[in-house]
Order: sequence, then structure tokens, then C-alpha cells
Amino acid sequence: MDIFITIVIILLMVIAALVTWVGIPGTFIMSAVALIYGWATGFEAVTGSHILTMVAISLILEGLEFFLGGLAARLYGASPRSAVFAILGGIVGALIGVSFLILIGAFVGLLVGSYLGAYVSEKLAGKSDAEAARAALGTLVGNVTSKAIKSAAAVIFGIWLIKAVFQ
Repeated sequence: MDIFITIVIILLMVIAALVTWVGIPGTFIMSAVALIYGWATGFEAVTGSHILTMVAISLILEGLEFFLGGLAARLYGASPRSAVFAILGGIVGALIGVSFLILIGAFVGLLVGSYLGAYVSEKLAGKSDAEAARAALGTLVGNVTSKAIKSAAAVIFGIWLIKAVFQ
């Protein structure tokens, strides 16, 4: 039974890490998986404090995503509005991309959409092509960095949960 549970956790961990790239908080998915596993086992290996810690880390990472996106955008000369446009562009790009190729299309669409969203925002603000491209690149860097951190956290949560299964 432990092997089956481990396979399910690995599958959910991979899904959580991937959906993070299209704007769905994978760390919360892993927190929910931990809650379900804890509840199913009487909270023996996974306690309420473990789950609350995972949720707290997830909340911190959500805040970090906005902070890193904004910080990178500002460092590269983007306006705060461009960070919002980048997020919206990323979501639209991921939705369009997934219609072409399931996982790769969503990822490529997210990157292209984020870049274009920030670029268009900067152009609407009257910046030159070079300034808009630099700002869009900064926004994209912040977006990718934060999503990579959140994906890594989802994987770490999954590994920790697998470890708890075998205790």
C-alpha cells in the first residue's frame, strides 16, 4: 500500500510543480494532499502543525512571487502596471499555448505571454522599443524565478510527504 501511496504522491507532486507555471499554486495542492493523507492516517505521520507549516510556506511563496516579479520589473525599469500585464499575458499565453501542445505549449505560452504583456504595457506608457523590451525582460525574469522557486517547493513538499509515508 505504501508503494501505491508513494506513486500517487509522486504523480500529484509532478502535477503541482507543473501547474505552478500556469498560475495555479502547486504548493497549496501539495498542502491539500498532505491534509488528506494526514486525515486518512489519523494525523500520525503528518500532523496538523506540519500542514499549517506547509500552508504558511505556501502563503509566503505567493507573496514572494509578487515581490520578485515587482522587484525584477522595477530593476529593469518596468512600471508596476507591467507586472500585472505580464501575469495576465502569461495566463492568456498559457491558455493559448496549451491548445497547441499540452505541457510545452502552456510553458512557452506563459513565457511569451508574460513578455508580451509587459512589453505592450510599457509601449502603452510611451516607452521606446528598447526600454519596453528591457522592462519586459525584467518582468519575465522575476516571473520565471518565482515560479521556479514555487515549483521546487512543491517538489520538496512531495518528497517530505513521501518520507512521512515510510516512517
